[in-house]
Amino acid sequence: MTDRRTVTVAMETSCRAGGLLLAVDGHPQRVVHFDAAGRHTTHLLTHLAAMVAEAGLHPADIDEVYVSAGPGSFTGVRVGITVARTLAQAVGGIRCVAVPTPAAVAENARALDWRHLAVVLDAREGCFHATLFARQGERIEPVDPPGRLWEPDAFLTAAPRPLLLTGEGLAYHVMAAPGVSFAAAELHLPTAEGVYAVGSRLAAAGQFTEYHRLLPVYARSPHITGPAGEGGFHKLRK
Repeated sequence: MTDRRTVTVAMETSCRAGGLLLAVDGHPQRVVHFDAAGRHTTHLLTHLAAMVAEAGLHPADIDEVYVSAGPGSFTGVRVGITVARTLAQAVGGIRCVAVPTPAAVAENARALDWRHLAVVLDAREGCFHATLFARQGERIEPVDPPGRLWEPDAFLTAAPRPLLLTGEGLAYHVMAAPGVSFAAAELHLPTAEGVYAVGSRLAAAGQFTEYHRLLPVYARSPHITGPAGEGGFHKLRK
């Protein structure tokens, strides 16, 4: 009799570049990337069914689902969360992890040399979400606090230096300033691999979310951070 394997699925639909990853016992087995623009549900369900079948598995074999929870595309984040909830409800026993999208993006910069890293995600109307990260040993952790809504000038005034910027929001906002550099464009979007990396750490720490409590994090917020000092980055500036 063989031991039960742990099957994990990571889902990224928070931006136009969708992705799925399937892992068995902590080892990624299959990765699928797809253009999710405008057809998140169709792409996600089709690729998920094919990926599971090609691995010789069934939906009932899935033990854990890591899903990119946003902020991001309104439709994309909602679809990812809905599919994760539906799958967990239908199969039963699946444990879910809500992965903050900025943390998944930050994984893209793991091999780069940086002191302070900020992930910028567009929130429209001239604003963006910015999450500042620092290295904690082998981990990349958000600091003070994650996902604040900023106007560009206020962010650049308050953010610490030297600063490396990444994230899809850079395509919509001019962020040039002394002490600020930019990750390559191919590192700006979240991936299923990043969702899996962050989700694995959260799962190891027991940070699961009951499927009926999974909620999307949307890009807009009623609060906009104003002048430097209100955002909190000022205390990290050195």
